[in-house]
Amino acid sequence: MESFNILRAQAEEKLKIADHLVGTTYSLVKEPKLLVSVIENIYLAFDLAISSLLEYEKNFKTIPSYSNSFESKFELFRRKIVTKYNIKSEIPEFILDIKKTLDEHKKSSVEFIRKETFVISDNNYNLTTLKIEDVKKTLTKAKHYFEELFKIIKYT
Repeated sequence: MESFNILRAQAEEKLKIADHLVGTTYSLVKEPKLLVSVIENIYLAFDLAISSLLEYEKNFKTIPSYSNSFESKFELFRRKIVTKYNIKSEIPEFILDIKKTLDEHKKSSVEFIRKETFVISDNNYNLTTLKIEDVKKTLTKAKHYFEELFKIIKYT
């Protein structure tokens, strides 16, 4: 099996985990901290999806070698894949929003739960909130974007 198909399968698995966390686990335990895990799995799914697309293109020698950092892969994805396949600009923007939320979570000095909302605060008291409704919408959008991205790759 080609490496890009393995990466694609791993990305799909991360998306399934996010879906399970939202659809089953959250409805059972109602723990807003789980919403961060959903966002993390969506991010990991996109990271793997980008790697999959880059590996696919590398097979045709249309892109140079790249480092395994998210920033390096994302920049190459945006410069080469997005342009080549006319991918909607909102997809890379969406991926960066997901990453921004996770970065805020990692840097946050204060996090708390208020009325079924997970709140992330930075040192300047700028707040980012995660609510189940918003995370469900994010997951739905992520699934749609995955379909768009993986139209490029067909299992070989």
